Order: sequence, then C-alpha cells, then structure tokens
Amino acid sequence: MDALMGQMAATDIDKTDVDLSTYDFASLAPTIEHESFWVVQLETMGMVDAAGRAVDPSEGHGSTGLRPTFMIYIYETSGMHRLMHETVGLPDSKTVLQAIRLAVAKPIPPLKPCLPWFLLISIRLQQHLPTLKPFLDSLPAPFHWRLETREEAEGLSEGIHQLNVKGVVVSMELAEKSRLIGNTAFSRKERAAAIKAYTEAIGHLIDVLSTKPDLEEETNAKNLLAICHSNRAATYLIPGAGRDANQALLDGQKAEKADPSYAKAYARQATANEVLGQLDDAQDAIARALRRPDLENDKNLVDRLVHLLTGGKGLPNDESTFKNWMLDVLVNDRKTGERLSGIRGEWSRRCDEQFAKWKR
Repeated sequence: MDALMGQMAATDIDKTDVDLSTYDFASLAPTIEHESFWVVQLETMGMVDAAGRAVDPSEGHGSTGLRPTFMIYIYETSGMHRLMHETVGLPDSKTVLQAIRLAVAKPIPPLKPCLPWFLLISIRLQQHLPTLKPFLDSLPAPFHWRLETREEAEGLSEGIHQLNVKGVVVSMELAEKSRLIGNTAFSRKERAAAIKAYTEAIGHLIDVLSTKPDLEEETNAKNLLAICHSNRAATYLIPGAGRDANQALLDGQKAEKADPSYAKAYARQATANEVLGQLDDAQDAIARALRRPDLENDKNLVDRLVHLLTGGKGLPNDESTFKNWMLDVLVNDRKTGERLSGIRGEWSRRCDEQFAKWKR
C-alpha cells in the first residue's frame, strides 16, 4: 500500500488545482452515459502509530496511540478507479463530499471529468447524507443516486472481487498498450507524446494495484510500473528543449520503489544525478543497486560504476596507476570507500581480474 500511495498525489483532495467551490458540475450533463454506474465505498485499511507509520497488525496488539486508517474508493463498475483517498480515523462529511466532487471533476488520469448515470453510496457513509444530499440533488438529470441497502452491502464484497478480477486484466492490457505507444514515441524522440503514453500506462497500473490483486498479479503490475517510470525518466532525459532531470530523478526513484530488483531504475537515477551535477548521488544509486544480491552480477551496472569512479576513463591498465587508484578509492577517499564497502559479485571479479594481469 505504501508504494501505491506514493503514486497517488493526484488524489490528495487537499492539494487539488481545481476550485471545486466554483466548478460548473452542471456543464457535465452531456458526459452522462446511459446506465453508467459508480460506487462510493469506504474500507478499513489498517493501523498507524502517532507518527503516521503503518503498524503490522501482529505487532500492534496492546500498543497505545494507534489509530485506524480508512480508504475512500470511488470507482466505475467497468473496473476503473476515479479516486482513492486515505484518512487517519473515519472521514468527516466535508472530506467525503470533497472526494465525490473530485472524482467527478479531477479523476485519476487518464480518466476525464464526467458524471455517471447512477451513483451508489456505501451504507457505511450513511451519516454523511445530510451534507452529501444538497450537492447530489443539484446535479443534472438523468444523474440519480441512492444509498445502498443492507442486502447490497452484504453482497458487495463478492461483487467487488469479480470487478477486481475483470479490472486487473483490462488495466494490464491497457497499460501494456500505452507502454508500447510510449516506446514508439520515444524511439522518434517525441518527448510529449511518450510522456503522455507512459503516464497513462502508470495510471492503469495504479488501478491494478488498488484492486487487491493476487501475489502474481501484484508482482507483474509492480514490474511493469517500474518499467514505465524508468521509460518516462529516460524520456525526460532526452537532450533538448523540455529536458527535465529533476522529473527523471523522481521517476527513477519511483521505479526503484515499485520494483527494487529493476536495474534500470538505478541507472536512470544515476544519469539524472549526473545531469544535475550530483556525482556523489549518482555513484550512490549504482552502489545501492550492486549491494543487492539479485543485481550484484549486473555487468552494465558495474560498467556504470567504473565510468562514474574514473570519469569515463575506465580502470587503469598500468599496474602502479591501478594500485594507487584502488588505494585512493578504497582507503584515502573515505566517502568512496564507504560507498563501495559490501559490494561483491561482478565488481569484485572485475577488480580481481585487473590485479591478476600482473601476477602471471
């Protein structure tokens, strides 16, 4: 859930760039499609401590200062989520109203502003009806809404599960399609088109991760999410007008968070940091990757580390020069020595092979 929420800045209802108090909701009447159906649901998510950190339920028993967290979901029955908003403690009426307004006016990309034909409100939100009713009743026909019945609430879990199963398949297919469109645009160096396509793919993958997929589906979605963030980072790094190394760095970090085993996530961060003149941070990114057992033998990452450590010159081929260089990076330069500490695998083999040249 932490990884998912890291992607969800667009659904922070307190930081929207849309003025919902003056938004013309009536103008969305033409967007209403017959029998389109949305659901507003509230689910329990877990517990957090006083600092807002998630607490493992198995470790929280008997602890003091813990508070429950809840998630407001607003989704289309086609399987697409329009909004997710997490609250510490039960949401108040103002928050629920703001969430509904935002789901209409500024949904999760790539969804567009529109109104449904029918809106079903969870029975768990019944106490908020006095606040919700004036707004919902003001929306243009044929929009209509009501509170779910207890019978519907009892059967909703199975219905949500079936929607989630369908939604995972559809969203993964849409994400892959958008990724391929982005790749084509990237190959043509069409920055804006590639960023748009990768952003749409990321939105579809967030949909997948929001539907409580099984372990295999979650793993596949996170891997593709890392790829799309990495690809978008590469797009931001294309030389020329519009190049944005800061955004590339953020995407590289999000790629690492989505899938820490994805080597290109670290490579993108290194490149972005190089462009920004942050060479220590560039080396840190590659070193962090090479400390992972699943990446320690990645030759491309080791090539990148050598490039960063030598200013692109490569390992010295002269025995005296090489040994002095190793002394510098491992002993004399404390910061670099600490950075390289604990790196094994291909890096160690590369250094051993270089030493072996003069032992023959």
